[in-house]
Amino acid sequence: MPGGADALPESEVQVAISFLAELGEQEIVDAETGAKLDLARAEPGDDVPLKEVRRRLGL
Repeated sequence: MPGGADALPESEVQVAISFLAELGEQEIVDAETGAKLDLARAEPGDDVPLKEVRRRLGL
């Protein structure tokens, strides 16, 4: 297969481009959530590995 095994089939390229363009036009995080994320980033604290977060949540 040209482009490698992980290449998007030519027939799907335009669909993918349209999807990504739509996504770029959407506000994924609203203003309130963005403000909460900014506050959380500003708080001092240790990083918690994803594996530990999953363990704590029982995932």
